[in-house]
Amino acid sequence: MAEDTRQDKRASFSAIPDHNTNGMARTSALASSKSGASKKLVIKNFKDRPKLAENYTEDTWLKLRDAVGAIQNSTSIKYNLEELYQAVENLCSYKVSPTLYKQLRQVCEDHVQAQIQQFREYPFFL
Repeated sequence: MAEDTRQDKRASFSAIPDHNTNGMARTSALASSKSGASKKLVIKNFKDRPKLAENYTEDTWLKLRDAVGAIQNSTSIKYNLEELYQAVENLCSYKVSPTLYKQLRQVCEDHVQAQIQQFREYPFFL
């Protein structure tokens, strides 16, 4: 029985190309016996650019704001990082990046102001 499995393993290697010493590959008769011509794969651009959903920009901004807030507060992010990255890339490709930048900048400035205010209220004893 063990001899049968060895025989099966040897038989399955007959379709692997033989390699010459010069690096060129030569396929065996079994592998080259398949008939048919190779086919080309043609990829065409969209005729019309796909539209973003109505709420996509607002929904994406809410996700991003939550993620930035979670990072600032050292808590876990409830969204996949790949999902967030893809959302930002989509917004940028639809020319929403200036608005996105302003919103992110405002969130960061608000966070810094809140942190500064916290230290201003702290009583110093000299």
